[in-house]
Amino acid sequence: MVREAAPAFFTHPDLGDSIGDDVADWVGTLQLGNGEFFVPDVNQRALLRAMFAGPPGVTYQTRDKKWFSSQVAVVAPRQNLKTATLEMGVAAALWLLDARLVVWTAHLYNPAAAETFLHFKELIDCNPHLSRNVKRVLEASGGQGIELMNGARIKFQARSKNAGRSLSGDLIVMDEAYALSTAEAGALIPTRSARPNSQIWYGSSAGHLDSDQLRLIRDRGRDGVPRQTYAEWCSTAECASDRCNHEIGEPGCVLDDVEEWAKANPALGSRIDVDTIRDERVSMSSLEFARERLGWWDEPSAGQVIPGPRWAACATDGAIVGPVCVFADIAIDRSVSVVAVCGNDADGIPQVELADMAAGTDWVTDRVSQIVGRNEVLAVGARSAGPVASLLPELKGVCEESDTEFVKVGSGDFAGMCGLFFDAVSGKALRHRNDPRVDAALTAARAHQVLDAWSWERTKVDVDAAPLVAATGAFALHAQRSRVVEVDPLQNIW
Repeated sequence: MVREAAPAFFTHPDLGDSIGDDVADWVGTLQLGNGEFFVPDVNQRALLRAMFAGPPGVTYQTRDKKWFSSQVAVVAPRQNLKTATLEMGVAAALWLLDARLVVWTAHLYNPAAAETFLHFKELIDCNPHLSRNVKRVLEASGGQGIELMNGARIKFQARSKNAGRSLSGDLIVMDEAYALSTAEAGALIPTRSARPNSQIWYGSSAGHLDSDQLRLIRDRGRDGVPRQTYAEWCSTAECASDRCNHEIGEPGCVLDDVEEWAKANPALGSRIDVDTIRDERVSMSSLEFARERLGWWDEPSAGQVIPGPRWAACATDGAIVGPVCVFADIAIDRSVSVVAVCGNDADGIPQVELADMAAGTDWVTDRVSQIVGRNEVLAVGARSAGPVASLLPELKGVCEESDTEFVKVGSGDFAGMCGLFFDAVSGKALRHRNDPRVDAALTAARAHQVLDAWSWERTKVDVDAAPLVAATGAFALHAQRSRVVEVDPLQNIW
């Protein structure tokens, strides 16, 4: 089943005259090492048409005749069409359209970039009308390139904030653009400023959290801006529930929808098999699969159990004015410990705060003792298992000395606490101080299934969940044990 899905986003200047079809026809005559021909598919032909749109007679050396697109960006899941399309265009730029220097860059000189270099060598070896124009092929590690008889050349290099500053390229190709930093772009983009009619091409799969430069190109490209072609293949569908955790088989989850796979992967049914994607779904994390196969970008709130805007809506500048509950936790690697508190604010709404977060574990018991001694504390709690279990005897001793309730929370009970916390945030029945330590943990947080409930994932996350665990525990203890008491609002000083 060959689908050749059209891009979800495709913006470009008015194509008018274009030599893209001529380029596609010429590329289609090039033989590959397996005996087949380098024939563009429907989408690749459309991209070449946009990439090479310009007035009659345009080349890379015509200062008075410009390409209609000075920038071209192709964003698609891996192994579909991106790299091959860029290779087709580069071959035409060098052998047909008078480009003097093409610079092909990648994040690191890695196997993917090496494959592109090898593919050009293959094209040269298999096509005498190309090889007769080649002066030499440079194969030194890190210095790979191809030089033609007329002095034109293609150079392969790794990107850095300084790489390329001494070059002056007619065509700059930035492959793996999800890893393109603004500093690297700043080093490469000005290299074309003195050239008569230059272009920059970007190729990438969907962006990561730190893909700031590519995200800028995407945001402009989706809307459409002058002199830029932008094509992106991705699924734009949403799961049936905004609480979907994207586990395999979850009803209404887009990640299991074969039709959405087809929309994001134009090579599905030709170069990519459905069974291969099914295998990837089983083998990859949901976050990775969503990015690499459905083209879902990692956004600051992407994939969050509690979306960022929902959490932000609970922020406050207020203070706790009532009795509190305390909850302690330790990071998985024991590098830091956290003590959180929760108590009502002046409006009677529970507010969570981190009383302290610091390196090590030896300070926790003293800090909890200090809070208990200075404030009215309804209860102190901690998980009954995990890193914090080593502190349970000391924490229990502090509570016995002060006649304060001590609560050891098992896994099942903590899953219920996570549900309380989630519901409170969803209903704006909780407030927080916009603490960046909690925000970072929440952004990275994932849900770990516990029987028919869920808890905060502790191992498969980029930021340890300890601040979130402590905040969740403090809130839930307070929700279970709070009572109305007249208090002095100045008595709680952390």
